[in-house]
Amino acid sequence: MSEKNETTQADESVDSVEFSVVIDDIDADTAAAKADDTAATPADTPDHEVAHADAATSTSSRIDRELRGRRHVALKAYPAFAFNNIILKNRKTGRNVLDNISFDCYNGRTVAIMVDPEDPEQRVGFMAVASGMLYPTSGRVMLKSNDLASFDPSEARAHRLGVVPQQYAIRDDLDAIGNLVYTMDASGRNFLRSKVDIARDLLDQTGFGDGSEQAVENYEALVHTPAGKLREIDRRRLAIARAICCEAQILLLDEPTGGLEAGDASSILTLLTQLARPNRKTADTGRCVIIVTDSEDVADRCDDVFALYD
Repeated sequence: MSEKNETTQADESVDSVEFSVVIDDIDADTAAAKADDTAATPADTPDHEVAHADAATSTSSRIDRELRGRRHVALKAYPAFAFNNIILKNRKTGRNVLDNISFDCYNGRTVAIMVDPEDPEQRVGFMAVASGMLYPTSGRVMLKSNDLASFDPSEARAHRLGVVPQQYAIRDDLDAIGNLVYTMDASGRNFLRSKVDIARDLLDQTGFGDGSEQAVENYEALVHTPAGKLREIDRRRLAIARAICCEAQILLLDEPTGGLEAGDASSILTLLTQLARPNRKTADTGRCVIIVTDSEDVADRCDDVFALYD
């Protein structure tokens, strides 16, 4: 497995520090750090609250000691999405469809997962495992510090992970707004704003109708056109809007530009890059965008590339 962008090593003057702290699990170092805690505790405070406060204070003291005297500190964040030694075995043939695959994906970046164009089983297997629809034979799929297998599939797909498959990404019988409202309703989540208003904002954000004569003449008619009658480029934009309408921070797409003309394919890739990047003006924190593809041209437009085959 290859990477397009190798991790840049930090300057020698920068110390990289990674903390993994569990407040309720006090190790020997934390216990020793209690000697530094000089805060007074009221006599009537319950024992369990005292223990929790002591642990938190001790952890803070330990971190202070680690950081003291360091001019430059790099704090390492968890990847937004990661494969950790994933193996997926076909039980009938005995073949490892995914063979000990590991990679990290971070928020704010676009990542191309290169699949073998002559191995459709590899593509299907990767999408199934990455989306939580199939458990790997071994290894773990991580969403930050959490195992994807620990989530209910509906929870993962409704909020944490937005998936755009090649087929059935949208309902052809519903219009653009109907597709998004349907997905928000199905998520079971509460929304602070009207779902119709959120849907309209998402259609604007994804460029729905851009370049369409119908959008210029009568945008309302366009957004209320059944998805099955839309231009292919608008169907792709709608599928992307549907994938992020429940605020998913990880966007997983299977060949989002397949079958599109060059100009339309480029506009979709530009859109995905924009969705990945944080935007201070709109308070958008950005996303981790993962594109499964066998196209070198698509891979060249991404920040990072991981190949599943030699």
